[in-house]
Amino acid sequence: MKKERKKTSLTLFRTEAAASSIAVKIALIMTVVIITGMGLLSLFILGNQSRIFIQQADAYAAALGDQLAVVVLEPVLAGDLQAVEQLISNLGYKEGIEGVSVYSDQSVLLSSIGVLPRENPVDVLADDPLNWSLGGGENVDLSSYVSKITFQDLTVGYCVLTFDRSFMGAAYGDTLRTILLITALMVTLGIIVAIFIGRRLSRPVQQLVAGTWEISQGNYDFRFKDYRKDELGQLMRSLNTMTEGLSRKEQVEQTFSRYVSHDVATTVMDEVKSGLGGSYVQATVLYADIAGFTRLSEKLEPEGLNKLLNDYFTLIDRIAGEHKGHIDKYIGDCAMILFGAPNHDDEHGMNGIRCALEIQRAIEKYNLQRVDMGMIVVKFSVAINSGVMLAGNMGSERRMEYTVIGDAVNLAARLSSLASASQILVTRDLHDSLQLGRHYSTGLVRTIRLRGKSDPVEIWEIKYPEQEVAATELVGMTASDLVH
Repeated sequence: MKKERKKTSLTLFRTEAAASSIAVKIALIMTVVIITGMGLLSLFILGNQSRIFIQQADAYAAALGDQLAVVVLEPVLAGDLQAVEQLISNLGYKEGIEGVSVYSDQSVLLSSIGVLPRENPVDVLADDPLNWSLGGGENVDLSSYVSKITFQDLTVGYCVLTFDRSFMGAAYGDTLRTILLITALMVTLGIIVAIFIGRRLSRPVQQLVAGTWEISQGNYDFRFKDYRKDELGQLMRSLNTMTEGLSRKEQVEQTFSRYVSHDVATTVMDEVKSGLGGSYVQATVLYADIAGFTRLSEKLEPEGLNKLLNDYFTLIDRIAGEHKGHIDKYIGDCAMILFGAPNHDDEHGMNGIRCALEIQRAIEKYNLQRVDMGMIVVKFSVAINSGVMLAGNMGSERRMEYTVIGDAVNLAARLSSLASASQILVTRDLHDSLQLGRHYSTGLVRTIRLRGKSDPVEIWEIKYPEQEVAATELVGMTASDLVH
């Protein structure tokens, strides 16, 4: 199920990456650039062409008008209107000319062919043509050009040539269609090239994305195998180097976590720059000590003794973790368990008591299993105390450990030396503060005086029902099999 969720996450991750693919982005950018560039180029070309067309039309009309003014000069002076009509009729057959007319110097129409402008040409005589349109159902754009008929610097008449401007629009449309076709071809080619280049670029990027995803999921064995000879290849090599460092760091953390608890490891790594020192905390310390370990160590070989210690301490470590405690250190045949530090725990005292009871129950049950298998069994004595302790990094700058020190810790260690097999000893202060008498069977064991303390210390024992049952089940074991 976990593998399926990981696969689904990877698929969603790749889908999101594909949605924002570099190939798509490059294609869109190149398309926008091409369209924008061709649009600006089209405006420039069309504007320039329109200006050239107008200039050419003006030059053509001026040339024709000047020629007509020259040829009709004599007929106009002679009043030969038939000759004037003959001359303008020949000109009216030229393509694009919609009308030709000749006026006297008094703006009297002498002769015409085709369309005539609505306004008197003399009244609008200027350097620019007269642009107008036919009325009615015909929608034709026209331009009329006026030329003077002169004789010895005297104006004797006017020639008017009217042209159809639709040819300019047709040429303009042809140019526009050509530009649009070229733009479409360039956009298509640009998209193809952009997708090709984008895929070439996005392939290693996708590899980098997949690689970083693997690394983020904790797969520090991942390595990029194929290197490119560019910046992306350098990035791949850098990621490989980083992954190797993360792999070594993970191995160090895993190894470190075997020597200290997870909470302590996290605290030490977070405060590694703080160096030595600590702070006072309210915590509980528990000592679980093997009873009769000296005689046992004389009877067993080192390998067997090590195996026995590891078996029992593994059981105790599990139980401590279940009650929010952790092994602070192993002192020979004794396990020192800490509650309430480095993580604050308001119920550190009761968690310590529950842990002690569970340790004794589990040890009795485990001993029964070992007896059935013909293996040596041991019993533990447990001592617990709570109070103010100094918790932090102790030792030297070169070699330090996280632990707790103080009178409360020393008193717990002293109780441990007084406890016998299967006993759980606590101080009177811890017994009363947790009201242990209301929950368990307890009793006063003895009162002792400690150096440095003016008042005697009462030592109480916590009993549990399993003690009597376990003692009955172990009846008949030989001294060589059971160490008290």
